[in-house]
Amino acid sequence: MARERYWFLGLGVTLAAACGGSTPAPVAAPVDASAERPPALTVTSVDAEAEAPPKAAAEAATTRELPSACGDKAACVPPTAFVDAVCKRKFSDLPLYLFAGHMPWQHLYVKAEDVEPVNPYGGEQSEAWMHFGEEVLLLRRKQSAAKGVQVSGPSDVDVLRWDGTCATIREEMLVTYVPAPMQSPRINWKFLDAGSQDALLKNSVVARSLEGQKKGCHDSSLTHPTPPCEKAMQKLTSAIVLAVHQNIALPGTGSLPDWIK
Repeated sequence: MARERYWFLGLGVTLAAACGGSTPAPVAAPVDASAERPPALTVTSVDAEAEAPPKAAAEAATTRELPSACGDKAACVPPTAFVDAVCKRKFSDLPLYLFAGHMPWQHLYVKAEDVEPVNPYGGEQSEAWMHFGEEVLLLRRKQSAAKGVQVSGPSDVDVLRWDGTCATIREEMLVTYVPAPMQSPRINWKFLDAGSQDALLKNSVVARSLEGQKKGCHDSSLTHPTPPCEKAMQKLTSAIVLAVHQNIALPGTGSLPDWIK
């Protein structure tokens, strides 16, 4: 009997300790594992935001502003990025700016009788061959090299022509002085921007030459002109070249390259 009393007494103490002691931690409800993962949309938006700044920065760096100062006075040529953009397309209005008398770029002249213009950069290649006395603008020198070391020997240069095309030619075919009356590939008036045309027409010689071209080419193709039309187009081209050399004011629009400074 005493033994049973002690057993109940022990059971009571155990129950009292269980009820009055530290409360066991409640059992957590099952958690959906998928709720702990961020939604797929959040991940995508974060990645897109992370990629946006470089893209925006690249777009912000793109400009149509034309270079007008030498980066290296020892070899005064336009920036490489600009030349890359120039040689990938034909820019009919570009020579009107770069050939101007106030620009620092070097003018060179063809001393060979006939040179085929080659554009290895994928841009438009002029059908008109380069002839003795043609004026070009130096864009870039490409010195021959072996294993990254500069070596002596012939070098190629990239040049801009008056028709807006880029050409690569051996430097020894060019001279820094005028060897003969300057020649230029025909400047096709209809390819020039309206703003450029308006500016050029303020020059009386250009205006008269344009009227002469209209009369001489009224029954001729401008792509394959008759001899009278060819003569009239060449006269207009010479008038435009003279006006540009005299620093005629231009609007800054038209076919100009987009490039990254």
